[in-house]
Amino acid sequence: EIEKKSFTKHPYKRPGIGNIDELNAATIDDVKKFHSDYYRPDNATLVVVGDFDPKQLDAWVDRFFADVPKPSTPLPRVTIQEPARTAEQRHTVTAPNVPLPAVAMTFLLPKQTDEDVYALRVAESILANGESSRLYNSLVYTKQVASEAGAQLDLREDVSLFVVYTILAGGKSPADGEAALAAEIARMQDASVTAAELEKAKNQLVTAKLFELETNDGKAEALGRAAVLYG
Repeated sequence: EIEKKSFTKHPYKRPGIGNIDELNAATIDDVKKFHSDYYRPDNATLVVVGDFDPKQLDAWVDRFFADVPKPSTPLPRVTIQEPARTAEQRHTVTAPNVPLPAVAMTFLLPKQTDEDVYALRVAESILANGESSRLYNSLVYTKQVASEAGAQLDLREDVSLFVVYTILAGGKSPADGEAALAAEIARMQDASVTAAELEKAKNQLVTAKLFELETNDGKAEALGRAAVLYG
């Protein structure tokens, strides 16, 4: 729902797995064309991590992938540009099985290869990493307007998103959550973070990266991102 409300033109507004109405409306020819358009060697990256013999791996790659044909047609690519926001938009979503109100704010960001992403990672950590973070300390612990508060830097190959959100405490209104979130955003905007906050955020980010690279799966993810998204 966040993506659907945050993007106006870009295909990011649609869920990656599609929706049931479109899937039911698809014909066999639609499915075949989608497969031939996108499931192709020049749209895939193979990442292998672990204790393997490189020569044996090469043989396996030849055995299982060499016969997969590369189409002569060009690989389709998204060219739609998400327009810059010029005004605030508000959306209200309801559901019968939601016990507490929640508020989310989203901001459009540059793509994940932009240099500003480094500062945004630090901002995300200061705002939302752990119970000593600004959002938790302010909204949950001090003001007690929320049962949960956080932020997410949603980096993408094209335009990205920054999301700040809160799930309200019992008896609190969306207006309470919005005011509290806005106050923390303004605080981040108007005054420099402290040296201690900056050092803590850096330590958290470096530690998370080291933990990621301790596992084969984490190494594979890092290599895949480097190859596909960062060139």
